[in-house]
Amino acid sequence: MTVAYLDLSQKELQQRADQAYEIYRSCRVCPHACEVNRMEGETGYCGQLDTLHISSSVQHFGEEPPLVGSNGVGNLFVTACNMRCDYCQNYQISQEWSSGKSEITAQESYEKAATAMLRLQEQGVHFIGWVSPSHVVPGLLKSLALAREKGLRLPIIYNSNSYDAIETLKLLDGVVDIYLPDLKYANNESARELSHIKEYPEFSRQAVMEMFRQVGPLKINEQGIAERGLLVRHLVLPEQMTATWETLCFVALELSSSVPLSLMSQYRPVHKAASTLNRRITADEYEQAIAWAKELGFESLFLQPLESEVHNLPDFSSPDNPFPLDRARNLSNV
Repeated sequence: MTVAYLDLSQKELQQRADQAYEIYRSCRVCPHACEVNRMEGETGYCGQLDTLHISSSVQHFGEEPPLVGSNGVGNLFVTACNMRCDYCQNYQISQEWSSGKSEITAQESYEKAATAMLRLQEQGVHFIGWVSPSHVVPGLLKSLALAREKGLRLPIIYNSNSYDAIETLKLLDGVVDIYLPDLKYANNESARELSHIKEYPEFSRQAVMEMFRQVGPLKINEQGIAERGLLVRHLVLPEQMTATWETLCFVALELSSSVPLSLMSQYRPVHKAASTLNRRITADEYEQAIAWAKELGFESLFLQPLESEVHNLPDFSSPDNPFPLDRARNLSNV
């Protein structure tokens, strides 16, 4: 399996990381463009400085089959987020984390993340997954440069909410092997109401188009393991079927129907879910989403059963094992 960043010299990767880190001086790492100096103790929407906080680094089996393989993905779950979804299943680390003074320096945090990636490689995972990375890309690149120097040889999965800045994504060109964005909303009103952000459709679609430009549709080898490319997720939400239709149309018609689509049925009304979202999706809603995907000609479609027992919520109060009943997504390809 080829690994994108191994085509760069160590010097080139370090220069890329240093270039990204400079963005923290007037932060525009994500679309919020807060322009705070994170190196000097200022914080913006995400509440983060230049220190990289990883809540959990685990061998995870809950992703799509071409990513899981036999040994899972080595996921690094990043603390904080650049969105505040009322229904976030990871709210313990995305919204309820402590913003107290860090006990370690930024450089020490990058070394710690690098060590975590190397440990996961020793456990035999197929990939290193960066989960919710959009607001901390410079720190992750710094960590990757350190890990690569110490022997990391695994491909990188960029697992994001799609609220990514184009200029930041361009710094990942030739570094990230697989992009795994979750495209959520098709209109600004829903994004503001449910995730408290601005201009989500515009930014997210531009971001996914840039991801597609870099890597194309997901390619899978003879062993059934992903090698490189884009796989788009969409979480089906109650009362949001128009958004589902428009999102599927965007992927199939403006990108390509050869891009694999993962239709997730795992929504549960947790955290601060509003009254309009205070229920699970129905079988009719999910079947309608599937029918639309097939109508639009998606060549590869990953689906989830609706049974509640496969949708266990993570518990990040146990960082060593936040997924006590792993394989939660139970995705199958049709």
